[in-house]
Amino acid sequence: MNLSLATQQTLEFDKLREEIALRAGSTLGKEEILSMLPSDDVGVIKQRTTPVLETIRMIAFDDPITLTPVPDIRASVEACRTPGAMLSVPELLLIGEVLYGSRRIHNYVAKRREKYPALNELTTTLTLEPNLEEALSSALEPGTETVRDSASPTLQKFRRQIEQVRGSIKEKVEALAGSLTETVLQDRLVTLRNGRHVIPVRENQKGAVQGIVHDQSQSGQTLFIEPMVSVEMGNRLRQLEHAEKQEVDRILRMLTERVAIAHDSIQQNLKVLVRFDVIYAKAIYCNELDCTEPVFNDRGQFELRGARHPLLANRMRSEEREKDLIPLEISLGGNTFWTLILTGPNAGGKTVALKTVGLLTLMAQSGLPIPARENSELPVLKGVFADIGDKQSIENDLSTFSSHASNLAAICDQANKDSLVLLDEVGSSTDPDQGSALAMSLLGLLTERGTRTIATTHHGALKAFAHNTEGIENGSMAFDANTLEPTFLLRLKVPGSSYAFEIARRFGIPSNVVDKAAEIAGSTVGRVESLIQDLDETYRAYAEQLELTEIERKETAERREILQKRLADIEERERKLKQAAEEEANRILSGANALIEKTVADIRESNADKSSIRSAHDAIADAKAKLQRSLDSAPVPTIEVYPGDRVFVNRLGKEGTVINEPSNSGRTLVEIGALRVEVSPGEVEVRQRARTAVTKKPLKIVVDRDDSISLDVDLRGLTFDEASDVVDRYLDDLSMADMERATIIHGKGTGALRQKIGDFLKKHPLVRDQRLGNPAEGGAGVTIVELDTNK
Repeated sequence: MNLSLATQQTLEFDKLREEIALRAGSTLGKEEILSMLPSDDVGVIKQRTTPVLETIRMIAFDDPITLTPVPDIRASVEACRTPGAMLSVPELLLIGEVLYGSRRIHNYVAKRREKYPALNELTTTLTLEPNLEEALSSALEPGTETVRDSASPTLQKFRRQIEQVRGSIKEKVEALAGSLTETVLQDRLVTLRNGRHVIPVRENQKGAVQGIVHDQSQSGQTLFIEPMVSVEMGNRLRQLEHAEKQEVDRILRMLTERVAIAHDSIQQNLKVLVRFDVIYAKAIYCNELDCTEPVFNDRGQFELRGARHPLLANRMRSEEREKDLIPLEISLGGNTFWTLILTGPNAGGKTVALKTVGLLTLMAQSGLPIPARENSELPVLKGVFADIGDKQSIENDLSTFSSHASNLAAICDQANKDSLVLLDEVGSSTDPDQGSALAMSLLGLLTERGTRTIATTHHGALKAFAHNTEGIENGSMAFDANTLEPTFLLRLKVPGSSYAFEIARRFGIPSNVVDKAAEIAGSTVGRVESLIQDLDETYRAYAEQLELTEIERKETAERREILQKRLADIEERERKLKQAAEEEANRILSGANALIEKTVADIRESNADKSSIRSAHDAIADAKAKLQRSLDSAPVPTIEVYPGDRVFVNRLGKEGTVINEPSNSGRTLVEIGALRVEVSPGEVEVRQRARTAVTKKPLKIVVDRDDSISLDVDLRGLTFDEASDVVDRYLDDLSMADMERATIIHGKGTGALRQKIGDFLKKHPLVRDQRLGNPAEGGAGVTIVELDTNK
């Protein structure tokens, strides 16, 4: 990617890397993050992004893993390849840490390979060295950084002998010191000098102790003498200590040789651990900012939704002020427009908007999720250029405008259709008329090339230029004209006013000065600014109304979905009830047939004559026909309704308006808000007659009790007051439908609702009896109610 160091610093990409590096646990990981650069290869970007997204999921939803430190062991591992090399205990311990960390991460990811395929692909390149890890662990003591006694039997023998000899020496020297008077000894403390046990003897009494002088005090008044009685044992101690060191060196060389054999795998493991550390640091940072995966498109279009500047978001998060951050909504490129000119007052957020787009582009192409809502889209760019801020250079003898001109020259030379250009206060720092003309020419050139460009300005001429030029669009940062405070909301297609005069008045510039300035600016400028401000207010009112409309649309859609689901449930219940009724009818007819056969058999057994049998058959056939007619056309009550009547649809729990006559099957359409539903017969209660009802022929809706009343009612999730109302209406419906038995579902829970419903049913005039359900019926979670049908 064409990305200069100056642009990286301008867009604060270096600061972003520093913040991420703080989350790394190793020096090598920090170094890799600080050198991170974006790529313009989609495959590389995806390869970088996927493991970060997997790690974010792992942090959020899986068992946590604490990463062990990843020390820089590269020099030690290389040094071990030199013949006869011997690594120190600390160096070998660090290599052991790398082996231990490799094993932990490998095993952790291997158990979750299906959930984290990209991480698994990375960690499968780890080569475990369990034998070497065990050898280092068992031979070396981390706390004291020494070789353990158990590293070899020989070392253990030497150290045991050393302790014995050292104890004997100390015992003899202390005994001698105890036998000497205070005139001879400076004190009775036995100390070590040059590895030898000595006693402090006054200089003028040195003849009183036979031995070897190893040291004397700074004043010369005390000599530290090794008594002759311990010299021989001291020599023996020195020999044993030398033998111990040789054995320790032998063990360290042996371990170094084993490390050399595993050199390649250890170096590879180190690279993987550092890579994992980098991925983990990126994931922690992105998880803290609620980042999402960006969607890359080949249309060259930016579609950022709810975008936040990461450095600003992180700072406000640390200050617990995340809610104060206003996210950015911006579209650019594709088939809409290539260049966006942002206008509006100072400190309104224009520059932050520029930097947000630029920095999120660099984040996304560096393989990082971005702080924006899901499905935010970006193109994959091959160059990013930024000219933001005061670039005056004393060192290079450049004025502010000269510095800008130098940057703009580079942009003209290098920017193309695969570039993003960000220009702050384009055309400023020089004569306004010439600066505006230069800005128009530059923006026109970039637009012709198809370069995605965002520029901020205070030049009024550029607002008209954007309005009249294809491929260029106005935009502004919203400003509250009443409080003269920025709202930091970006609005497309609307230019912004600088509100210079209004802000000047607010900050105390005398009114006569401001009035004179407005007069100098001229009536044309004043009318344009007034027009923009009026347009600003109209846009804001429109946006507020649009937001309310959108809220109402969502609520309507949610209600529609709920009602449609309820309607589907009703139709399913109707189907099941109809099926049950048909099965019952068939059962009755089957029973009747069985009765016929039995009757005929009885007649034959009683030797009845043929005419009696024929008469019995005729009577039975007539009974069957009557029974079938009864099942097919059982009389049901009817309710007269009229188009325009307000009715209550029992199943949906909603009021609606009858809008047509019933069909031949008795079903009718009822309008409930934005939804029209066809209700089954018997599902409505008239709440209010239409005004013209008396002049119309009444409609009749046939009420089918089997389709209108459920055999159970579910109270779970309701309070007792809500539940008691539901049960009361339900029992009335059951009684009117002449039904004798039903199930009330209240759930088990704490039993409080069950107890209160039970007490309520005991007092209800329609209830003859009640009991808890048996296991097949739902157990203690339901109450079976028997109704008194005589009431």
